[in-house]
Parts: sequence; structure tokens; C-alpha cells
Amino acid sequence: MIIKGLELARRYYSEVVLPEFMERASDTIDSMTFGLAGPGSECYGYDDEISRDHDWGPRVCIWIPENLYERHFGILQNIYEGLDHNFLGFDPVKRLDTRVRRDGILSTARFYSNYLGSDRPPETLRDWLLMPEEALSLCTNGEVFREGSGNFMVMRKVLLSYFPRDIRLKKIASRCKAAAQHGQYNLWRAFQRKDLLAVQFHKAGFTREIASLVFLLSRTYRPFGKWIFRGLDNLGSLGPDVKKYLRNFTETHDERNLRSILEGCVEELIDELVRQDLTPRMGSFLYDFGVEIERCIEDVSLRKELGSIG
Repeated sequence: MIIKGLELARRYYSEVVLPEFMERASDTIDSMTFGLAGPGSECYGYDDEISRDHDWGPRVCIWIPENLYERHFGILQNIYEGLDHNFLGFDPVKRLDTRVRRDGILSTARFYSNYLGSDRPPETLRDWLLMPEEALSLCTNGEVFREGSGNFMVMRKVLLSYFPRDIRLKKIASRCKAAAQHGQYNLWRAFQRKDLLAVQFHKAGFTREIASLVFLLSRTYRPFGKWIFRGLDNLGSLGPDVKKYLRNFTETHDERNLRSILEGCVEELIDELVRQDLTPRMGSFLYDFGVEIERCIEDVSLRKELGSIG
């Protein structure tokens, strides 16, 4: 049977999980949020046959408030573990690390704290800076099937509102400057020195920074490394277009062809920066665009902060 993990989870929830909890935990079910989110390719819809070797199968996350978790975790987890985990012809989940639970009864506070370092919605720019972008992606992926009265959705909705304007601008500026340093400056110096290791390093650096920039321009949190380029396919027309440039860029070794591919890629991104009214058009060196975008940051301390913001 061909089915994506998220659809499998949705059906498992509606046909097996929810009926059992409605019957056996009716007094607490309104505090439970059911869904599937966090680590796992299926939470992004990226899963394939290769994904099914571990941590894939009929599973659902059930997030509950910390006070309920402390009092009733054992009882509720026993209900979940007692379910029939053979579903639609799929075997129970084979867990790669049994110490880490990706499904079943989860504390909302611990879920967010584990990935973000805090279980409270970010309020200040510093709060946002301390939250890794990949972790923000994990905490906002997947799908919620049934919302409970706990604060899981309160936090999720704040995170889904995306970075505040100044944080987004700082990150875009950082990506522009880093991409320029790798691809428009150091790469060609490495070619001149015939330093092939440095050539590969700067090609990879340019590719990574450009992909990260596309996520920022699309107002989507960047996932962990192995899913960055798969994720570009879901970012409107800009993502797939840039992905073609990056694929050609990584597969090409001739210096002249590389220059042509890089210039086309950079031009498309500059067009998008201008279209979003983030900067006026000013040549073709991405570093200059980064400097210009930084000037638009209203928070003085953030605007003056040196170094790259991840």
C-alpha cells in the first residue's frame, strides 16, 4: 500500500486512537492535543520507502499539560501502548533509540523545551534569536488533528507567525553576505590558487547559504540539513527555480560554466529581494544587498551586531 506517514497517522488517530481515549480517558481528553509533529520525515511529508526502516509507522503524538503529565502519564501511556499498533498492513514502529519518544503521551512543556530551550512563546528579539531555526521547523511541522485545552496550540500559533521583521531582515542580510563571501569572492580565489578542496568548500557554502536565503524569503523555517533541498520544492516558484541552479552549480566543475550558473542564480534572488521591497537594485554583489538590508533594521543593537546570524 502506498501511503504517506502523515496520512497513516491521521487515519490511525481517527480509527484507533481517538475512540479508545474517548472511552477510557473521557475525563481528561479535552486537555489532550492529538497530532503528529517533530522529528521524522513523515512530519514534513518527505517520507519514502527508505524512511520506513525506523521510527515510521502507525503513531500519534498526544500532547498534554505538565500537571496532567506528572499525575497521569503512566495511565495514559499504558492506554496508548495497549492499542493495536498493526494498522492497514503496517507493523508497529521500530524505534531507533528507545530512550527518545516521538509519539504517545508527551508533555507540551517538555516537547518545546527540548527543542527550543523554552516552553514559553518568545516575546523579545533575544528570545527569537536563541531559538534555532531548525528546531522552530520541527515544532511547527506536521499537523494537529484535535486541539485540546492545553497550551500546545498557543505556542504553536506564535511560532507559526514567523520571525519578527527585524530578525528576518538580519537573517536575510547575513545569508546574502555569507553567500557572497563563499560564491562571489572566495570561490574564484580558490580557483586561482588551484586549491580544489577550498573550491569544494566554498561551493558547498554558497549552496547552503543560498538555500537558507530562499527559506527566509519564503517565510518558512529552514529544516535540518538533510531536508533543506527537498524542502525547496515546496517554496512556491522561487524554491524549485533556485534548486535547479544549485543542482547545476554542484554538478559543474568548469570555472566558466560555474560563473554563468552562479550569476543566473544570484540575479533571480536579487529580483526577489527587490520584488519584496527589501532593497533597491544596486549591481550584482550580494554582500552589498546584505549591508543595505541591515540598514532597514529598526532595533539599533541588532542592526549593529557583528557576525552571521544563523
